[in-house]
Amino acid sequence: MRIVVSGHNGFVGGHLVRNISLNYPNAEIVALEKEDFESQNFGGKIQKSDFIFHLAGVNRANTEIEVYDKNNEINSTLLNYLIKIKFYGKLFFSSSSQEDADTLYGKAKKEARLKFERLSKKLGFKFYFLKIPNIFGPFCKPNYNSFIATFSDKLIKNETPNIIEDNKVLLIYIDDLICSILQLLDDHLPMKDFAVLHESKVSEVFQKLESFKEEYLEKNEFPELKTSFDLNLFNTFRSYIDIRSVYPKKHILNSDKRGFFSELSRSNSKGQSSYSITKPQITRGNHFHTRKVERFSVIKGKARIQLRKYLTDEIISFELDGENPSFVDIPVWYTHNITNIGNDELLTFFWINEPYDQSDPDTYIENV
Repeated sequence: MRIVVSGHNGFVGGHLVRNISLNYPNAEIVALEKEDFESQNFGGKIQKSDFIFHLAGVNRANTEIEVYDKNNEINSTLLNYLIKIKFYGKLFFSSSSQEDADTLYGKAKKEARLKFERLSKKLGFKFYFLKIPNIFGPFCKPNYNSFIATFSDKLIKNETPNIIEDNKVLLIYIDDLICSILQLLDDHLPMKDFAVLHESKVSEVFQKLESFKEEYLEKNEFPELKTSFDLNLFNTFRSYIDIRSVYPKKHILNSDKRGFFSELSRSNSKGQSSYSITKPQITRGNHFHTRKVERFSVIKGKARIQLRKYLTDEIISFELDGENPSFVDIPVWYTHNITNIGNDELLTFFWINEPYDQSDPDTYIENV
């Protein structure tokens, strides 16, 4: 199966490519670059029978007219090329709930959707679309199109976000959106009503994010994660932490003549605690999670913890020593491992926010 993705470097596109690679390993993913839209034939990347996920678009520019014109240019270029090659595959178009709002961005999305829909009837290809509401999730660019990304980034940098309008907003988590879209690859129509939408006032979301900062960053406590929205929002928040400068964090040691005592994790949520003893030069892990919150605490011995964001090349490496017990919290979508680099046994304590469930492990094997 050939899958063509426009906008693959964007927030939704990046998550889509990661999930296709993870769940459809035999699929051939073809990424359309900006240069392909500027060429005469898309670099020969589009074939007549492809499945195209058209996510490319512009929602920020100097003026609204510029947003409208740039989106028209992108969509018209693809539409004209589909006509040229007599396309008969499948096309998914990412539209916006702003179709129904009085914005030029929404107008551009609606006009493009209707044009693609008419062309599908003329050429006979299958056409799908979703009017997507406010999306949030890890790795969204701050100060662009997600107030949650902007608020999280500013709070972590000790800046004060500004609430311009305290409206009620409909929110969808990126994983729920991608799950809906990927149903198309199995010939299921995507959800149109988004049963997993969450409605909140902007100020209510801000208050939760503020509480995450206070509890997690300032008090070193895992916050209460009662609902899937809480967990998704927390994983989004912590994705903006600069892990290179924050970790490893030292545990606070309380010493007296008896020795010392230290808390390894304090949580307002349920979780699972475990420990491992690892022999010298042995590596554990080499897997990643998409939703789990996990902490590695080195208590005794010397360890190297390595992280790498899935489908990227950069490896982040930390060295921890039990002489100064410390920990690293693992971000979602980062494959990770821990290696005993000392001559003695390595004692590691693990905390994770959910017990292991063999029927739904959220654990994907991937070497760092």
